[in-house]
Amino acid sequence: MAATPVAAIVSGQVTDFDMVREALASEYDVLEELGRGGMALVYRAKDRQLEREVAIKVLPFSLAFDAEFVERFQREARTSAQLEHPNIIPIYRVGQAGRVIYFVMKYLRGGALSNVLGDRRAISPPEIRRMLLEAGSALGYAAQRGIVHRDIKPDNIMFDEFGQCVLTDFGIAKAASGGRLTGTGMSIGTPHYMSPEQARAQAIDGRSDIYSLGVVAYQCLTGSVPYDGEDSFSIGYKHITDPIPTPQLTNADERRVFEIIKR
Repeated sequence: MAATPVAAIVSGQVTDFDMVREALASEYDVLEELGRGGMALVYRAKDRQLEREVAIKVLPFSLAFDAEFVERFQREARTSAQLEHPNIIPIYRVGQAGRVIYFVMKYLRGGALSNVLGDRRAISPPEIRRMLLEAGSALGYAAQRGIVHRDIKPDNIMFDEFGQCVLTDFGIAKAASGGRLTGTGMSIGTPHYMSPEQARAQAIDGRSDIYSLGVVAYQCLTGSVPYDGEDSFSIGYKHITDPIPTPQLTNADERRVFEIIKR
């Protein structure tokens, strides 16, 4: 009996990269892995027909038999594809090749904001203003169409080769009146960037994403998130009860940006 993809990977007979490269070989030359998380693998590839670089997001084989995760993955592609905005990641194609469930999107050469912060810790006030303007424009556009991202954080804010901000990962986005992808009473998102309403697992709208963007901007300005704690509950509690910490700032431009963030 042939080994399943998961068994083959666990046994070391083959890698994720090998299986994806083989499954997509007729249309894409898969070049390298860009990143991985619990919900997806991302590869850089070249479209053989159009001769352009793309990013391919693949559902891990271990989740391919879980209907909820497949729906979440496919929902991300559908949601992003419906949002045509210069600061939202363009989706080129959704498909399945054998056991590989994937979608193809624009390859962003500038990397993620999280990488920038990892290298520099903080960024300058002009850079923060541009990020707020571009990401805020994208979130406003999505909110006007009833879409809430729900997971704005540095990992999901990327840059193209011109330094333009692009929002990615609409995997847990939902329509403001749509169904949940989690159990009743559970909050969903990343605790350090959650709005108070998310932390309470309440109904949210686009204002929740703007709050999360403000948390990201605070981190960009100061080098740290405003609220931290031992666990998700303690962090969420601080979002609900604590005033925004006032950081030590060195010049008038930083203080002006902080006044924008506090709003």
